[in-house]
Amino acid sequence: MLVGAFACAHTPQLLIRPDTEDRALVLRVHAAFARVRVRLETLRPDAIVMIGGDHVEAFFLSGVPALAVYAGASCAGTFGPYAYRYPIHEPVARALVEQGIERGFDLHYTQDAPLDYAFYVPLHFTMPAPPVLIVPLHVNVYLPPQPTPRRCYDWGATVGDILRARPERLVLMASGGLSHYPGTDRYGDPDVEFDRRLLDRLRAGRGRECAALTGEDLDTAGNVELRTWVTLLGAVGDAPADVLCYEPSWHHGNAVVEWPV
Repeated sequence: MLVGAFACAHTPQLLIRPDTEDRALVLRVHAAFARVRVRLETLRPDAIVMIGGDHVEAFFLSGVPALAVYAGASCAGTFGPYAYRYPIHEPVARALVEQGIERGFDLHYTQDAPLDYAFYVPLHFTMPAPPVLIVPLHVNVYLPPQPTPRRCYDWGATVGDILRARPERLVLMASGGLSHYPGTDRYGDPDVEFDRRLLDRLRAGRGRECAALTGEDLDTAGNVELRTWVTLLGAVGDAPADVLCYEPSWHHGNAVVEWPV
């Protein structure tokens, strides 16, 4: 069963905290992460099914799947001084692969691709105690051609159906965004107004409207990572969001959101 749904920023500066950052802002985002951790401890999930992207670390010249599921016993990665490994809930991972293919999604699965920091940063702050298993779901957000928002939304709806039919207590978490322009001359100019309009839409329970966005819309707003959120929106439907924080820094729109399910 699906017992919770969250979306979290994975801005690297939230973890490594260089001198370029506003310390008070970073700590406010940390406080929102702490609220998620408390909620997870209350919800007592058996696993966190986490939707994230990849910053050209797990997938590149050898193959770039639009949608993938991490299967196998565990997944691991490194980010700066951090090395991490998480056990995977294999029955849930297998169910997503097998039933997702049955429902028309040509899914890739991996047992050895590195796990990007897009997954690690939110888990570093929100993993409950005792820790639980995870199931990472990869969405290609950076390397064109990316899946359309509509395809992400439809995949999310299928994920939600599969998770609701499971006997385990499962939480869905999206990792990404909001607006930022890495590697461009707009890095210091996130589209805060787009972010605010988006969050107002989510508060009002109008998340399905995001499926009508185009890839060009996401590029223009610096929100290519919103594909992970749109995937989650497919699973939660019209549930109104509770925005735990929105803290725009000089380079990122940092948001933490919860949906009742």
